[in-house]
Amino acid sequence: MEKATFYNDMMINENVNQGTVSWEKAGNTLFLQGTLDRDSLLPLWQQKEYVLEDIDNIDVSQLSRVDSTGLALFVQLKGECQKRGKSLTFSGAGERLSTLVALYGLQALLDDHQA
Repeated sequence: MEKATFYNDMMINENVNQGTVSWEKAGNTLFLQGTLDRDSLLPLWQQKEYVLEDIDNIDVSQLSRVDSTGLALFVQLKGECQKRGKSLTFSGAGERLSTLVALYGLQALLDDHQA
């Protein structure tokens, strides 16, 4: 298993705090924890190739907050995987994320089936 926490472009190993996103890889699933917003997503975006290697599911159940930029990241990641012929699903979406997805008309993002 791997775990990293990012804050202001620095990797730290601490408890998840407000304004940080951490991730853990287990098998083919990436588990995200913390806050995924415009202030915390850049380090994850910069390492996306490594982070998503051999991943076909992203579990978002431990994210306390996702804003529209976090949602845009999910859309981009899924699109990039589809272009490569790979499947990427999202699991564990809570009510707040599901509402944001619905507001933007992106229900297909949470579908388990590829278009």
